[in-house]
Formats: sequence, C-alpha cells, structure tokens
Amino acid sequence: MQTSVVLLVLLSAMLHASWNAFLRLAEDRVWLLGMMSIPYIAVSAIGVAVLPLPEPAAWPYIAASVVLEFGYCLALIRAYGSGDFGQIYPIARGLSPMLVFAGALVFAHESLKPLAAAGVALVSIGIVSLAFRRDMRFSGESVPYALLTGLFISAYSVVDGIGARVAGNGLSYIMWVYLLWNVPQFLLVWHWRGGAKGLFTSRETMMKGMLSGVIALAAYCLIIEAYRFLPIAMVSALRELSSIFAVLIGFSFMHEKLTAQRVFACTLVTLGAVLIRL
Repeated sequence: MQTSVVLLVLLSAMLHASWNAFLRLAEDRVWLLGMMSIPYIAVSAIGVAVLPLPEPAAWPYIAASVVLEFGYCLALIRAYGSGDFGQIYPIARGLSPMLVFAGALVFAHESLKPLAAAGVALVSIGIVSLAFRRDMRFSGESVPYALLTGLFISAYSVVDGIGARVAGNGLSYIMWVYLLWNVPQFLLVWHWRGGAKGLFTSRETMMKGMLSGVIALAAYCLIIEAYRFLPIAMVSALRELSSIFAVLIGFSFMHEKLTAQRVFACTLVTLGAVLIRL
C-alpha cells in the first residue's frame, strides 16, 4: 500500500467531516447545497473542457453516480433535520465500510486479505457504536434517514470505484459526475429560493457556502484518485475515519459530550485502520 495514498485518504476524511459540520450547522441546508454547487459547477466545467472524455464503458457509471448523489443529498438533508451531529454522522458513515466491502466483492470481484477484512469490520463497528447513547440505543427521528444515507454512500462508492477505473482518467470521470449532478441541483435550489434574490444573500454567508463546496469537492477528488491505487473497500474504510474527526468537531464546536464510550469507539476505529494499513 502506498503511504502517500493513505495520507490523501485521511486528509479527505478530515475535509469530509468539516463540510458535513457546515451542513449540520446551517440554518437553511437546501440553500447551502445551492451555494456548494457553484464551485462544483465552475471546477467541473473547466475539468470537462481540458480533460479527455471518459471511455464509453464509464458513462453508465456516471449516470448511476449522478442519480445516487441526488439521493444522498436529499437523505442527508433530512437526516440532519434533528439529532446530534455526533450521532447522525456515524450512523450514515458506519454502514458503508461493510456494505462497500460486500459490493466490491460482488461487482468488482475484489477481496481483501483476512487482516484487512478484520480492519474494515472494526472500523464499521466502531463508527456505528459512536451513535449509541448510554442506554445502548439509538435516539432521534432522523436515524432512518441516516441509515438511508449510508445506503446511498455505499452504492455510489462502489459505482465510482469501478467507474473511475474504466474511465481511463479518474478526474475526468468525477468532473462529468459533478457537472451533471450539480447543474440541475443548482437550478432546483434557484427555483425553490425564488431566483437570485432568495439565493444570493450576504457576501459573507455566500462565501461560507461556497467554501463548503470547495472542501467537499476536494475531499472526494482525493478519494477518486485513491480508488485507482487501492481496493475500493479499503479506501472506503479508511475514509470513514472522518467519523473520528466528526466527534472531535462536535465536541469542540457544537458542545456535544465526549464520553468514555465515544473514546472507546474511536479507539476501535483507529485499531481497524491500523489493521488495514498492515
């Protein structure tokens, strides 16, 4: 395993937790998605103009990824409607390592060595356990939507992992996904918010919204590149260390409690990552 690729995945994990925190704190999450779409559209428009076209085999994966990204955004907005960031985020992210492991095995014919597979399982168990309360139960009406979000994450991870490889150029692949996903998303938000007057508010809030988009875009571009060098399930599991960053963000900025149970869960996730690295 290339250490530099692993470090890029960990950087992506930190960036991913950061933009999700922005989304959780936003008073108007639909508006924030509209603002986030602006840097996505700008960068992807340049990308599709200068990068080579993806290979024909990649276009079904591009179409599937666009649909799944739409579903993911809708489920994520609803999931953050209530409940702690430190609970909803781990539920959504914790499902994906094991589901991606199964999906990559079935659709990409990838298998992991026993030590790495055990690491993926530990990461998934540790992340999900972050969401438990003291009575060892989930709480919050948003939990079903967090679970649905996790299903979307797993599906687009497998689709993108395969698509980036058959495209011939991973960045070209994701640029087309971003463009075809964010143009209609921006137009929908534009319509829902009544045009420019409802969408373009103060310069400060607009900059914060677009900064979230830049962070999210950078985070997933790193993952797309990592898919070219490492097994899909391995990248997915390492990426979900973002849940540890989410717990730290929730504790530092949202006044959420850092309990002994959450510390133990983070330890499990870290141990799983070590097994994967070994």
